[in-house]
Amino acid sequence: MVDQAQQLYQEGSDFFKNGHYPEALASCNKALAIRPDYAEAWNGRGVALAELRQPVEALASYDKALAIRPDYADAWNNRGWILVELGRHEEAVASYDKGLAINPHDASAWFIRGAELGTLGRPVEALASFDKSIAINPDDAYAWNFRGVALHELGRYAEAVGSYDKALAINPEYAEVKLNRKLALKKQT
Repeated sequence: MVDQAQQLYQEGSDFFKNGHYPEALASCNKALAIRPDYAEAWNGRGVALAELRQPVEALASYDKALAIRPDYADAWNNRGWILVELGRHEEAVASYDKGLAINPHDASAWFIRGAELGTLGRPVEALASFDKSIAINPDDAYAWNFRGVALHELGRYAEAVGSYDKALAINPEYAEVKLNRKLALKKQT
């Protein structure tokens, strides 16, 4: 039987899917008033707050979810994303590491982790993350592009061009890839 807190949380999820973030937040808050130890509702509250551009409050909600359920991969990854938004890149990578240790099959988490490592000037580690993302979802043009960027930064221009070609095969209109490919070809000669 679904309890009242679960019903309110589900109502919040429905509001969220329809872009009604204040209502989603209100439903999660009502669920938490009934069941303060409801990790999913804390996570949902964080997601709604993130959409409402309240990153500090969102982070606090993710932290509460994780205090209740430390093995909650989605909360670790959502926490990582809000840390990206806050410009706390090292902490974001650490949060994604924890989420990926629990669920290593999340292509999006590997991708964002790689992008953060790239931002931190760690292209070797970024490349490894992009490779893991692509192994899970080989049709992600963004991952192929970012893989190419990491290879470019490592001076591996021919391989970078190969990654850009894969990205363009998936999305021929991806303008950034066209520019990146052109730059790698210039460096290659």
